Amino acid sequence: MIFRGVLVKWVSFFGLFCSCYMLQKHLVSIPRYLHIKNGWIYYQCRFYYMSTETKSWTESRRYCTERGADLIIINNRLEQEYITRVTNANIVWIGLTDSDKDGVWKWVDGSALNSFWGPNEPNSRVGDEDCVISHYSWADFPCNYTFAWICERN
Repeated sequence: MIFRGVLVKWVSFFGLFCSCYMLQKHLVSIPRYLHIKNGWIYYQCRFYYMSTETKSWTESRRYCTERGADLIIINNRLEQEYITRVTNANIVWIGLTDSDKDGVWKWVDGSALNSFWGPNEPNSRVGDEDCVISHYSWADFPCNYTFAWICERN
């Protein structure tokens, strides 16, 4: 199929905007996600980086922003299930925090909150738990704990 080579070149060039419509219209036989160089994965018109090391929430976010991305924002159940699957249900930092005002949870980009909190979460059980991990569902944790993380880039 002539479009396959074009897709790989197009997807691997991060400076271009994603056109889901064009991909779905012309490339229906392409797998739902493709591995991209340097650890980035393309899935449903977004690029994801799954870390293999651990850092605090702040250090994880810095890692992402230095690469033109940010910590992942989980927009729907499908994306939550995808993240659980590709991380083998390991704990990862996501881009949700209440560090500005306790109890007011915000995504790193300020977008509306879709909630997949676990039972009895958020709970600030260990004290100052201003950052959020994903592990099947969400839980609040102290930001200085170290976990793997996921960067997301449009």
